[in-house]
Amino acid sequence: MRKPKIIAHRGYSSKFRENTWEAFEGAYQVRADMIELDLVLTKDRKIFVNHDLNINGKLIRDMNLEEAKKMIPGSMEVSEVLKWTEDRGIGLYLDIKDRDMIEELTHILKDFGYKTDIVVSSSDDFPFMRRFKELNDHILTALLFRNVLPPEDMVSLARKYQGDIIHPCWEDKHPFPHTLISSEDIEHMKGEGFEVVCWHEERESELRELVKKGFWGITTNDPEKLRDIVDKL
Repeated sequence: MRKPKIIAHRGYSSKFRENTWEAFEGAYQVRADMIELDLVLTKDRKIFVNHDLNINGKLIRDMNLEEAKKMIPGSMEVSEVLKWTEDRGIGLYLDIKDRDMIEELTHILKDFGYKTDIVVSSSDDFPFMRRFKELNDHILTALLFRNVLPPEDMVSLARKYQGDIIHPCWEDKHPFPHTLISSEDIEHMKGEGFEVVCWHEERESELRELVKKGFWGITTNDPEKLRDIVDKL
């Protein structure tokens, strides 16, 4: 049985404030394989780690980086996270929230794409992901689907938009998400050249079912719980 990569959603976010150094270090300490983090662009064209486009009602694109960092203790820009990963062996799963950063992100990643395992995704914007892939063919890209579509439909879209990873997201929409996609579905998509990641799950009963499916990775707010399950496979 293939063991899935443990992808810590915004770090160890069930225990620490999401997208902060504390959450990222916590994920590293419990041996997550990757950290998922969200990226937005500041007024001075720096890439800031944060899920929302605003802080306390003020748009991050109207702030300089230092102003944004002061508003959230323990926050950082993406280049700092990349440097932090270099001697830790932990990968990054970057979720782009602001599409205007494509040039800045391409410039930053050109020096890091071979040092750190990196996946880039952008919710609901497949054309952006194709543009990104054309500029960064050495970086894995993931296409996020808001629902679990028939496997052949997800494969067709992944091929059209040059994705490497198919990433269905259910976001608590189903009480038993492990029933939404079968091991055969995953094998079919893998046979077509695409890996599959699921998003996201914290319930132990569901995690125990999901680890049997053959996913490339499982995203979770509780990487410690998932690590304990995976290590016992």
